[in-house]
Order: sequence, then C-alpha cells, then structure tokens
Amino acid sequence: MSEFKITRRQAMQRLGAGGLAVAVANLAGTQAVFAQENKVLKIRNDGDMERLDPASRGGWYDETVMFAIFSGLVRYGDGDNWDWELDAATLLDDSDPMNIRFELRPGIQFTNGFGEMTAEDVKFSFERFADPAVNAVYGSDWAALDTVEVTGKYTGVIRLKEPFAPLFTSTLPNASGLIISKKAVEASGNADIATDPLACSGPYQLAEWRPREIIRLTRNPGWVGPRPYYDEIELYPIADVTSAETAFAAGDLDCTQIAVNSIPAYEGTDNTLTVKPALGYAWIGMNVENPKLADIKVRRAIQHAVNVQEIVDATFGGAVDPAYGLVPPPLLGARDSVLYGYDPQKAKALLQEAGAEGLDLSLTFGTDPDIMIVAQVLQAQLAQIGINLSIRQMDSATMIAEAQDNEGGGYKNIDLIIEPFTTTPDPSWVTEWFTCEQVGVWNFQRTCSPGWDAKNAAAVKETDPEKRERMYVELQNELEETGAYIFLYHGVNAWVTKPGIEPAFKPDAQIAFLRDFKAS
Repeated sequence: MSEFKITRRQAMQRLGAGGLAVAVANLAGTQAVFAQENKVLKIRNDGDMERLDPASRGGWYDETVMFAIFSGLVRYGDGDNWDWELDAATLLDDSDPMNIRFELRPGIQFTNGFGEMTAEDVKFSFERFADPAVNAVYGSDWAALDTVEVTGKYTGVIRLKEPFAPLFTSTLPNASGLIISKKAVEASGNADIATDPLACSGPYQLAEWRPREIIRLTRNPGWVGPRPYYDEIELYPIADVTSAETAFAAGDLDCTQIAVNSIPAYEGTDNTLTVKPALGYAWIGMNVENPKLADIKVRRAIQHAVNVQEIVDATFGGAVDPAYGLVPPPLLGARDSVLYGYDPQKAKALLQEAGAEGLDLSLTFGTDPDIMIVAQVLQAQLAQIGINLSIRQMDSATMIAEAQDNEGGGYKNIDLIIEPFTTTPDPSWVTEWFTCEQVGVWNFQRTCSPGWDAKNAAAVKETDPEKRERMYVELQNELEETGAYIFLYHGVNAWVTKPGIEPAFKPDAQIAFLRDFKAS
C-alpha cells in the first residue's frame, strides 16, 4: 500500500475534522478505553437496521446484524476465498446438485421460547421466498426451489426443479440461506419480519435497538455452536465514514470501515489495517424514461463524454482501477474493455445530431464523499461537450425512495444517478437488478427488454463455466448498448481495528463477521 497518495479530499477531511478527538454526536460521553477489556466490541455499522428478514433485507447494514443473530446451514468462511463451511448443519451433501441432503446440529434453541431448530424451520425459511404475501425482494435466490422435503426432525432434502448454479455461491452461504423460526413468524401474525427478529438462532441475540443510536447484541444462551469471544457487541449506525474515522481516533470505536483515501494514514501504525478488493460496482445510470434522455444519441454522447480513468484517479488517487462492466473481477463474466469509451469529439457530434446542445441535466447520489468527487469531475467533463450538470446530493434513503416512487412520479426527477451496489461471488447477483421486473424497484435506469430478461434467466441455469462466462459478458454488452450505463469502478473495502483485536470479515471485507472477532 506504499504507493497510495494523500489526495486533496483526504487533506480536506483532516482539516474538516476539527481535531480527531471530537466525538460523533451519538457516541458523546463514552470513554476512550479499549472496549475489548470488558469483552465488549464497539464497531461502526454504516447504516441503521431496516429489515432483518432474509427474504427482504435492506442491505449489508442489516446483513451484518443478521449473520450474528441467525444461522444458516452453511456460511462463508473468514478469509480471502469464497469457500463455505458448515454452520447450523452437521451434514450437507451436494453430490446430487438437484437433491441436496442436510442434517442439522441438534440442540440449537431459538430465543423467546420458540424451541429447538428443526428441519421444519429450514423448510419454512426457504419455501417462504415463493410466498406472495412475503413479497421477497430476493426471491430469485430460491427461484429454482421445488420443495424442501423433511425426512426427520433434523434431516431433509432441498429439491430443485431445475439446475441453479448460484446455490452454493450466493444463496445458501449468504443471507438468503439464513434459518428463521416458523413458530415465531406464525405467532407474530405477519408474513414478514421487520426490525424485530422475533427469534434469534445464531451466536448472538438482539438485546437493544435505539434507532439511529445503537444496536446492542448479547450472547444467545441457546447457541450450541462455537462460542464467540465477545459477550456483547455494540454497533453504532454512522453513515458518514469521516465521522466514523473521527470516532475511532477518539477511542469510541474499536473497528470501523474507512475511506480508501484514508488508508495511508493508518499504514505503519499499531492498528490492524484490512484492505480487500470489493465485490461492488459503481456506475452512472441514465433514466431512459426521462424525456431529456429518451434519445439514444444523447445517452451515447454522455457515454463518450466521460473519462472514467480521470474520475477514478481524482477520486481514489490511483488506488482503484476503472471498471469495464458491472461484474467485478475475479468473478466469472468480468469484462476487460468497454464498447463506448472516452471520445469527446464524437460526443459533441452526437449531441448536435440530436439537437441537444446546451442540455441541462442533474446527477442524483447519496452522502458518500467519494461520489461527491466523482460528481465534480463528471460535471467538468460534461461541461466540455456543452451539457450543464447540476449536483443533487441527498440522504441515500431519500434518494432511493424518490427513484422508487412510481405512483407519485418521483422517479421523473431522476436524470443521471449513481447508487453503488455490492454483490456476492456469483454474476447472477450482479445482473438480477436490471430486469423489466426491477424497473422502479432497483432498476433506476428503467431499461427493459424481455429478450435480455430471458438470457439472464438462462445464464442462472447454465452450469458450464465457459458458456456461462460468455452469457454474462453478452448481457453486459447489451446493457451498455442501451446507452444508459457508464461503468465506473469496483473499488476496495478498507477497515481499521484497534490493537489487541483480531477482526474477521467477509472475503471482500464488505461485512464484518461479528461472531468471529476475538482477542489477538
């Protein structure tokens, strides 16, 4: 990491902090003492809880909690490889990929008196993804499921109706594979789960939640798996990464994610610095239903006007490479070039052909400070071809609500948008959000092609790696051909942890594996 350079934004961060001893408002009054001395871990969560339902979770800020309070048959291991290991299961036999046998660890107790985890809970947890009342956001993770056959108290068979390549890469080890209590959900009278998990089945349980202040986890006495080191974990929802770094420097946090440009500040210190390539993807999306962007010549002009290399260099100081598509390397289907690169003269000619000189557009994005740099560089680049770009930065939740406002027409306010996504180690999780069904949900470009959707569905079933790779490259080619996508970067995830703590993360370091943190 010695080649990382401190950029203008990092210097501004240091000045803007007003002294790193300043505490974040919702942490004020805490003592700058290493929390692990009392076997309490204090860690930043980059968002507050929204939904703790495996079928309709909000994002990684929910998943960080969910991986601690729920268990699955298997889970991702801590390390650099996307291998899975047994969790609530003592056996998972995938020798027949269409009929996967499992056996649960006896004695796992759900909290709140809902009894022992059984194969009936596994059946309920997976089959509910197809229940219309659940309205599963992640229904595609179990689209190939036929049924879960219960063969005993702790045993069963996951039967698929068709091949499903992502089952062991992005479904079972991920949050869609977490097991919830059938009795607890039925007793609640609701089909889904909100911020109350109803019953926990993992090493920890939710003990306290003060919205926008703290999420406190304590040991689950009914957990019979490997015992976690910490008695208690306090998660502080801090959206702004600069504020989180300030809290860490003040001793109010034991561990936090940091900005890429802050990495040099922690190199050579006693802290543990963790930096891993991200399975993320950031792109500029264009709303094709917006009249100003309806002409593909205008969208193509914008594609040619953007110098992505210049954007990532200005934003990350050489630490991050440009993206060539949505699928991040090293995943199957990652591209090595774009179809419509930087060519400002061609961009000007296309705008002239479309009669769109002097066009006024806006760029909408959340509070990520990195994207503010992206926006400023993009603003200058579009000005060079005669497009006036205004910047609309807002709270991410507000932005998403506007982009998803189909009935009220809020989506019409979106011209250009940047909303980075994260993914799992399978390309199906990357492309899933750009179907016709996702228009107005997560497909903010509102591109829709039944033919593209059919190819996307076929790619999930393809088990030949070479064929599957070609399919995902072609899917990205077709998205770029719409003119509505400009690929930016995949990035890295960086964390800093206090001395005396051995942290644990998902292989891309997007999520902290709280149950695996321990003393070093």
